[in-house]
Amino acid sequence: VDTLSETIAGAAPPLGEYANVTVPVKGGEIIGTYSGSVDYNVIDTEEVLEGLILPESYESEWWKIHTPDPFDYFSEPIRSELVANCLRTAEPVGGKIDYDIDGRLVGTWFEEHTNGYAGIDRDRYWAGHLSVAYDHIDPDHIVISIGDYRGEEKQAGVRGNAPDPAEIGVGTLVVYELVQYDYYDRDELWNRSSLVKGLTARNSDCVIGVILLQLIGERTLKVEIFPGNNASEVSGFTENAKVYER
Repeated sequence: VDTLSETIAGAAPPLGEYANVTVPVKGGEIIGTYSGSVDYNVIDTEEVLEGLILPESYESEWWKIHTPDPFDYFSEPIRSELVANCLRTAEPVGGKIDYDIDGRLVGTWFEEHTNGYAGIDRDRYWAGHLSVAYDHIDPDHIVISIGDYRGEEKQAGVRGNAPDPAEIGVGTLVVYELVQYDYYDRDELWNRSSLVKGLTARNSDCVIGVILLQLIGERTLKVEIFPGNNASEVSGFTENAKVYER
């Protein structure tokens, strides 16, 4: 935010310091302006996301479980103006982060003994995170998000875009070949700067690795990643497999 209103600025701490404050505002009141991109969300403590099935995992960022579709909190014509400038067209247009289904592969997972969302290394708290969900722009596209893939975070598509993780239950071994993907406006590669409605995510043909996943309990997942391999080179879990939970 480039400029804060006088009301908000009056409650702000000195530069470089932190404060958690509550400042009442009214509808129509300008609280700040910005000229570039902005990262924000609506927090409604009366709403609890049903698709994050273990709220205790998010105590370090307690508000995560209280983040509904932000567009629902704008009146017209502001809501329509915002939606018109949104890349996503599928409902909910404001996006979705809660995909957990008990006894199904889909959703967010945390490596066991790593303190849930908070992690054990504050500088790389995401290292123990794993998500098997769907793309934020094209929700028909499966995305695997890995907190630690060869020492860095990684997102990848799934070759063949199947099977659907929401249909995978306890005991089924899933072999996903990981591939890079990009967004297309019909047959043209999206330039990532223009507003385009109806973008689709498409996988490349180049396999960058394999991930094995198997639910060994309603909320317990066995995982192993094989960077640089394809499915024909992976026969099953090894002693390097890890257990994730939620």
